[in-house]
Parts: sequence; structure tokens; C-alpha cells
Amino acid sequence: MKNKKIKLTILFIWILICALFGYFSPTLPVVKEIFAVKKVTVLGTNKFKKEDIKRIFEKENWFFLNKEKVREELLKYNFVKDVKIDRLFVGSVDLVILERKPFALIYHKGKRYIIDDEGVPIDINYYKDIDINSLPKLIYNDSRISPEKLKKINKINKSFSKIFKIKKYIADKSQISCVLENDKVIIFSTEDLDKSIRRGKIFFKNKDINEFSYINLSFESMIVVRR
Repeated sequence: MKNKKIKLTILFIWILICALFGYFSPTLPVVKEIFAVKKVTVLGTNKFKKEDIKRIFEKENWFFLNKEKVREELLKYNFVKDVKIDRLFVGSVDLVILERKPFALIYHKGKRYIIDDEGVPIDINYYKDIDINSLPKLIYNDSRISPEKLKKINKINKSFSKIFKIKKYIADKSQISCVLENDKVIIFSTEDLDKSIRRGKIFFKNKDINEFSYINLSFESMIVVRR
């Protein structure tokens, strides 16, 4: 019985020593040198400065890398939508960045700013190579910006970008109005957008859009047009 207690005590002390070593070893100079993050490869963006990456990783240890902390630091940068962190080789870290892309110049409650397709405001200082005037304008009349409605606007853009170029969107309650470069107006229903899009594709396949100044695809059983 006594020998069993001694063995359990020794086992407990050994586990405690291992735990303490695991906790404090990342701070030991020798361990820090061996497992330091020596190379960080950034993929998917060129917007980070070397100083940014150095600051994030200078206190990190490759073996005990705190991915969640690193991820939180990276997401503080306005242009980062998501990030994947890979440790492929000792001392080397790959960052795969998914960038936010400017989607529209939004006008809402007397303010004007750039958003991505999720409605997140974007710091234009990160996108100096983009002509903001070339972005579609979005007049958003609803009191609250809905990410779901923005997805629908993006869906309209993707569905018809090869047929016509939209100069301006107007989001108002159950409708999304699209003003084209030649000031023609096309209206979609937000309540059943897929049906509006299907109806529109059939219509534009059989009709010349230049024949009409106004096309309303939001009704349940008809298309209303004006020449």
C-alpha cells in the first residue's frame, strides 16, 4: 500500500513537472530560438506591410502558435474577410487571406461609404488602385441595412452583368430597382427574387432591352413595360 502511494506521488510530481515545462517552455530563450516563427508567407493579398506581420508574430512560437490570437489580430485589418493559418514546416507559417472586395458605393441615412457584398464598410485607403466612381451606386432607403438584401442585389448583378451594366441600385422595401447606364429602369421583387430573375432571363432572351425604358419584373403573373 505504501509503495503504491509512493508511485502515485512520483507520477503526480512527474505530470506536474511536464505541465509546468509545457507552460513555461515557450518563454525559454533556447526553445524560443528553436521554434521561432522565422518565415511568414502571405497569400491572397499584398496589402499587409512587413511591419504588420512582424508585430503579430514577433512574440509567437511556431510549436505553440496561438492561431486564434493571430486570427483575431489579422481580422482587425479592414480588408481581411477571412484567414487560414497553416504550419507546413518548422519555423514557417502560411497565411491564406480572403480579401473583402468593394461592391458598391452606398448612400444611406445621409452618409456615403464603400461596402463589400456583406454590407461591411471598407476603408478605401486599402483600395487606392480602384476608381470608386466605377462602382455601382446603391441608394438604400430602408432604415436598416440587411445583409440578405445585399446578397440579392449581388445576385442580380451576377445574373445580368453580361446583358447590361447597372449604374445605380435603389433598395426600397420589397423592390430593388436597377438604373442602367442609359437610364432605363428594371425592377425586381425581393420577396421572390429567383422568380424575377428567371422571368427576366426569358424576357431579355426574346426581347431587345433597348426597346423599353421601364421593365417591372416584380409582379407575380405579368411583366409591366414602357417603351
